[in-house]
Amino acid sequence: MEPKMEPKMELKMATKSTPPPERIIKKICFIMNNISECNLKRQVDEVMSIMSPHFTRWLAESILERVTSEPKLHELYAEFVNLTSVHCNNFCNFILEMLTREIDQILSVASLDQSSGKVLKYLGGFLGRLTLARDIHLCVDLKYLIYKAYKTDPPSLDYIVPFICEILKTTKYSSTLKLTDPWVKGVLQVLKELHHVTDKLSIQFEVELLFSFLECNMKDINSSFYLRKTN
Repeated sequence: MEPKMEPKMELKMATKSTPPPERIIKKICFIMNNISECNLKRQVDEVMSIMSPHFTRWLAESILERVTSEPKLHELYAEFVNLTSVHCNNFCNFILEMLTREIDQILSVASLDQSSGKVLKYLGGFLGRLTLARDIHLCVDLKYLIYKAYKTDPPSLDYIVPFICEILKTTKYSSTLKLTDPWVKGVLQVLKELHHVTDKLSIQFEVELLFSFLECNMKDINSSFYLRKTN
């Protein structure tokens, strides 16, 4: 059974790239619609054989748009990115830069809504697939992101917490970034504190799902006092 696709959500790219000719778009879309673990390398080779490097940005945008509607295929798309980097130097870094800019742009809006929150959640999961799952540290202060939302915009926690939880779930696929890693442990400690201080069941549930997914007993993680500090 094929994974159910959700409606594609429009990304907030500041500027859209120049697309390749329509016949190339149709060929690439057909290839992307039919990739699997078995044919992934062959399909990547085919895409790169028919697409000029000039359209690399368009390809990156197309992948990110798929990421927002096909969360069950994140692992496959992450491997597609890595294999594409063999043909196109720094493609992985390029898409990471585009991904983080998109996330920053969503987080910078005055207030998040359900639609942008879902995009944020899926982009977070894909960000983790490209970094934490491959033993690459994230230079992002997730603890402060929780703190800022908790102190200044509590309703945004409904979207910030799922975003962060999706990122952390990908540590399960890492060989080095485990629960004992200081960065991972620090974020989990703040999430446990949030679980204690919030009265929102939806947020508590997200945190509980994360701990369960990571096969971590919440009792084994000390709660921080980060959110309750006065300055």
